[in-house]
Amino acid sequence: MPNLYFYAGSTNPELYELQNELIDPERKIEKAMEEFCNFEGSVIVDVGAGSGFHSHMYASTASMVYAVEPDSGMLKQLISRQARDFRSNFCVLKGFAEDLPLKSDLADIVHARLAYFFGPPMKYTESCEEGIEEVKRVLKTGGYFFNIQNNYSSGQYAEFLELSYGRDLKGLQKEISDYFASKGFLERIVRTKWRAKNRGEIEKALTLEFPIEKVGQIMKAFSGNEFSHDFSIFVFKKRTRGENG
Repeated sequence: MPNLYFYAGSTNPELYELQNELIDPERKIEKAMEEFCNFEGSVIVDVGAGSGFHSHMYASTASMVYAVEPDSGMLKQLISRQARDFRSNFCVLKGFAEDLPLKSDLADIVHARLAYFFGPPMKYTESCEEGIEEVKRVLKTGGYFFNIQNNYSSGQYAEFLELSYGRDLKGLQKEISDYFASKGFLERIVRTKWRAKNRGEIEKALTLEFPIEKVGQIMKAFSGNEFSHDFSIFVFKKRTRGENG
């Protein structure tokens, strides 16, 4: 079975767009990935592309971008974005991580952002082994896979998760980090933030991530129009068979 769970952003495109605009306004995640390789002129595959907020942006300099998404609501948002701002080097594909509709040795870069099926087995996911093997298949030798996930051990966003769910998440972060280390990934922590024009924007966007009854408590836990949100970028480079073992 596909490793999917319902995400409210699928049926709330305006709110989902706002949330994407608020997170990492300085694009520190992109800057961190570009320390490993050049996105310009690359063939990029975005797995679990969502609305295409990031992959469509990458198409401004990439040679080709394939946005792969299984959810029908997100696919509608992808198609709508392409209709509003058509790019000939941007291709929308319906597909799952464990069965990518792409040929082997195609991509210079595979990108997955907050795609929760890439991780150790947890509440909403089964094993992502098949997905990782599919990424390796479509990557060219020397290509990079960037798997961007929330970091649960630092930053105010992690504190809000603990506040909402009453659970110490540092053990979970170690489990995730250890899992990817065992698969040959490096981990790069990026300290970024949410930033909005006003607190009302943040409050609305938080309803996509947290129980509505907890949003008021979260809003009281910080002042101003921003709060910190740390990410882990798990980085895999496809080497030759001998190099990867």
